[in-house]
Amino acid sequence: MTPTRLLATSVIALLAGSLLVAGASAHSTLSDITQDGEGKVTLPVVPESKLIIHATRGIDKSTGEDTVQSLPLAVFLTLMTPDDVVDWYREQLPDYTVLRSDSGEHAQVLEKASDDTRIDGPDTYRIPNIRIQPTDARTATHMKGARTMLQVYYQPAPESESEEATDGEP
Repeated sequence: MTPTRLLATSVIALLAGSLLVAGASAHSTLSDITQDGEGKVTLPVVPESKLIIHATRGIDKSTGEDTVQSLPLAVFLTLMTPDDVVDWYREQLPDYTVLRSDSGEHAQVLEKASDDTRIDGPDTYRIPNIRIQPTDARTATHMKGARTMLQVYYQPAPESESEEATDGEP
């Protein structure tokens, strides 16, 4: 297995718990997961971060009761601390809501949240948000000195008419 596919497999397993690949043409498969395409991400990304995984069609996230199809997902590493990343997003996305885990280690910056929205709740996979957490030994190996991992769930940009025409439709 190539290092890229091994990395994709381990990070997706870490993030999503399960990635359904069989017959999921509307969902990302290992062949859809890339290490490029930062330009497709429609939310701001902290400066000097490194894209390590990009599931351009989203992922299937098992929620215990059901499987939820997520928005496209881009995973980045940065040298910034988790708290500095949260502060940066508060400035960049002032209308977004910041939720923190009970331990305070994990944060989530959400486009919209209700009083019952909880961090990493199943409903949050379908709205634009950024999940922020400290790196662990496995993810930190992909960027020397990385302190924070960001999971950016974003709304895809609308396709332009010229792109639609190249798909064989006038």
